[in-house]
Amino acid sequence: MKKWIFIIFSIILFISAVISAKPVETELSDAFLDSSSHLSKLAKIASKNLNIIIESENADAVESIKSELNSPQNNFQDIADVYRDYPANFLSETTEKFLKEGNYKQIEKNALERLYNPLGIYIAPLDKDPYLFATDFVMSNSKLMQNEDREFEGKYYSVIHKEIETNKDVQKMLDIQKSVQDAKIYLAGTPIHSYITSTKSNIEINIICVISTIALILLCKFYFKSAKILIHIALSILFGFMTGYAVSALIFPKLHVITFVFSTSLIGISLDYSLHYYLTAKEKGFVKSLTASMLTTVFAFLILLFSDIEVLRQIAVFTSAGLIGVYLYVLIMLQGKELKEEGRLPKLKIDKLKPYIFVFVFAVILLGGSRMKFNDNIKNFYTPPKNLLESETIYKKVFNPKTPEFIIVSGNSADDILQKEEKLKLENTIGLSNFISSKAKQSKNLKLVKKLYENNLNTYGTFLSTDKRKELIKQTGRIYDPADFPLNSKFMLDDKTSYIITYNHQENSINPADEISRHLEHLRKECIKFSPLMFVMLYLFLSFAYGIKKSAQIIISPLLGAVFSICLISLFGIKINMFHLLGLFLIIGFTLDYSIFRTNGCEKSKDAVFLSCASTAFSFFLLSFTSFQLISSLGMTVFLGITASYILSLFMIKSKNEQ
Repeated sequence: MKKWIFIIFSIILFISAVISAKPVETELSDAFLDSSSHLSKLAKIASKNLNIIIESENADAVESIKSELNSPQNNFQDIADVYRDYPANFLSETTEKFLKEGNYKQIEKNALERLYNPLGIYIAPLDKDPYLFATDFVMSNSKLMQNEDREFEGKYYSVIHKEIETNKDVQKMLDIQKSVQDAKIYLAGTPIHSYITSTKSNIEINIICVISTIALILLCKFYFKSAKILIHIALSILFGFMTGYAVSALIFPKLHVITFVFSTSLIGISLDYSLHYYLTAKEKGFVKSLTASMLTTVFAFLILLFSDIEVLRQIAVFTSAGLIGVYLYVLIMLQGKELKEEGRLPKLKIDKLKPYIFVFVFAVILLGGSRMKFNDNIKNFYTPPKNLLESETIYKKVFNPKTPEFIIVSGNSADDILQKEEKLKLENTIGLSNFISSKAKQSKNLKLVKKLYENNLNTYGTFLSTDKRKELIKQTGRIYDPADFPLNSKFMLDDKTSYIITYNHQENSINPADEISRHLEHLRKECIKFSPLMFVMLYLFLSFAYGIKKSAQIIISPLLGAVFSICLISLFGIKINMFHLLGLFLIIGFTLDYSIFRTNGCEKSKDAVFLSCASTAFSFFLLSFTSFQLISSLGMTVFLGITASYILSLFMIKSKNEQ
């Protein structure tokens, strides 16, 4: 009856998980920042810019490819319509200066140059904009966004900056890169790095999953003489994953991909629980040991709920709910399951190595601890492949680009924001005020233009009819509402906040990479702060269940294993990052299980611990070789911690049932 209730509950749970399916966040910044925060939005804006560098020994080839790659913005026509309908409202800085000075001869000269330029464009017709002010305004702003051309070491270069929205856009550029023959195209910038890294990581993780699965099948075949046990192990993993996902999806609006990376802990723990059930379910105290194992691991992760970083809270909820799901599956669905044949692992006589191993462990802890340094800079979390590194090197060497920073401007409305931007009067910046003027400035511009018309139009505008000139002189002009401007969505972070891009460091400017690094530092300090609290709470819980002395015996090897892993990594000169520290929670989660079962179990329990430890350590060992440093950091830390903790437990834990 219990099994049927459990099956019905499982079906409801799975349906709930599917119905409550949430989008998965893949932006690294969203793991540490509130996705609705201004900093998170700025980080996404900064990460969309793809730099396309064209290189050739032929200048014409560069121009040809550049013209093919350059495409107008989708909303360019809407923007041009605004300038065409309100030509006197928006003036370039140069034109505005001459009008204020009353230098109408220079205004007339510039207008004639635009008028007779064979390559020129007309934004507004001459009968509406005889001095081509709209054309002048657009051309002056286009210089802010223009693509750069260089001649360097005998070759011609040009760079195009494109805003990338999807991976399809990146793949399209990669296809173009391969098809170009007369020149060479280099791709630089965050979009290409993210695309290549995620694609490569997916392939690597899939290969690791296949290798780990094959290794697990062979291990079970070797020990149990059968691979059938894997069916229930796989089902327990699936149930735990779906439980964690369903609960998390009900609590959080979005789940981050890092949360799913940490859910791999359910694989090792599902294997651990299932093996212990098959081998030791008949032993006295099995349910107590399994329950204590589950609760201590859940407590280890629930400590993260006290963090103000959402991804840590997601990890806490997802993993804890998943563990409870695996625990229930093993106790209910495996009830009555037995193995026809049981294996036996050979005993290793390693007692003679005990003093040497302890000396080595404590030496590493002392030396590594004294050399420990931290690395919170997000730029150092990733090492680009050679081809992308070459692209970045060429881009920096030829164009010497400056890192963009952002200035936040807040106001009660779009017009209020524009007035504040105009008062800043910053040079070498790009903001909404470069493309649209506030109502107050439009009003001033209209007065300047009207004065020009009254004093100069009749002598300059002879190509217009007398009636048309009179009409232009008499008109007062209309004010355009900035709230309706098509580019608002590009520069407005919300209804009352916009940003300005600056390439000269300002006192109040924001560098998203630096800000995220500061958040990572905060996160790292939180992990360090919570670690002692986690051990104290776990020890108190174990003391309640097993007594003070036995609890110390259980917790000491996981503690030493966790500290040893971090110190050994530091000993090799590797700076500790946040993912190394997050690995400590996984180490404690796994190795406490091993210690509890070794302390309270029989010989078969110790075989189950070894099989579970070997398969889990092997999987994380493979993860340590991935090209993505965040995952490899986690993999290496957990592998070292699990291995060290298990070896130490062989010397430090002796149960009454051990022969």
